Amino acid sequence: MSPDRLRTMNRRRAIQLLGASGAVAVAGCLGGEEEAADENGTEGDETDESRDESADSDEAQEEEADLASLEPTPEGESLSEEDISALVAAFDDQPMNEDQHEVEGEERSYTPRHVWKWVSDETLIGLHFDEPNPEEATELDYITIGQKGLFTEESQPSEEFTHFHQHTADGWEAGHGGDTGDEGYWLTHIAVREIEYPFHDEPIEPQIDYGFMPTPPEEGSEGHETDWETPDSGESDLTDADRDELIDIFDDRWTTGQDDAPHGTPAHVWKWVSEETFVFLHWDEPAVEEAENLIYFGMGVRGQFTTDDIPAGQDEEFTHFHKHEADSWEAGHGGQDPEQWGTWLVHHATRDHEMPWGEVEVGVDREFMPTPTE
Repeated sequence: MSPDRLRTMNRRRAIQLLGASGAVAVAGCLGGEEEAADENGTEGDETDESRDESADSDEAQEEEADLASLEPTPEGESLSEEDISALVAAFDDQPMNEDQHEVEGEERSYTPRHVWKWVSDETLIGLHFDEPNPEEATELDYITIGQKGLFTEESQPSEEFTHFHQHTADGWEAGHGGDTGDEGYWLTHIAVREIEYPFHDEPIEPQIDYGFMPTPPEEGSEGHETDWETPDSGESDLTDADRDELIDIFDDRWTTGQDDAPHGTPAHVWKWVSEETFVFLHWDEPAVEEAENLIYFGMGVRGQFTTDDIPAGQDEEFTHFHKHEADSWEAGHGGQDPEQWGTWLVHHATRDHEMPWGEVEVGVDREFMPTPTE
């Protein structure tokens, strides 16, 4: 960083900390242009009044250049018992056969730790909790996105889909992986808080979990089909009632000055799941009450507009930084200074769709509105 840039940043930051009354003193401490001019003898005849006017002008310019979102992003909190109950009730589909519903709850049976919701004819989303019985969970560990397919290399959508699970098996454990050509779901798991699982040597922080129970298919194996029948025959788009139920649950706010849509921020609804992270649903309409389809399921992590704050160093996945304070939703995109706070966002597409940057396929959208730090 150049000395002039550093001096400008230090001066601006000091003015913000001291307030307008300290602007003239700060200018003198940091060595403004007026001081340099006096030393060169070019402004020796300048009156005190003109100097005061110049200082006032500099102060006004500095205030105009003040940056938004310099205070830390508000912290969130873990899901409440009521939140978890509402989510478990909303994620009420059963894409696996009965033999895999090994956990008996008071409301229904479950596949261990998971609840599911179909969002299209070929894709579903899921929640992975910290307890085998979701009704007894206290924390959310992962969000999950699944794609119908076969256990082949050709059918694996992309590298984030590390785990294949058969839709029909003698038990939950028996459903992991399979024989080449078996029908089932390729799953992405996104860790939403710091967690520890047996398939990792040490705890992991929020990130796309490329190490989640890998089930590599046979190298070079071919075949991809999605028109097979699922155990619950439930694959479909969300209904209006499903959409409205999810919107009611995802009821948190983390931005200021950016409620540009009837419900709040355009196309998005949010839910805090820890002090540092929230999960979100991104719909196909700015007014989510009018949305027809869910197009992304994702996560945001509190941080500043610096490379060091990109979660787990996954800069190809967490492509977009959004400030928590701005004059509008559009103004919140990206940052102008590493001092600014907001969240780093990863967007995982839940269906094939078109965006201004091109065709998007199911998977992590690595082209989603990039906001590079340099």
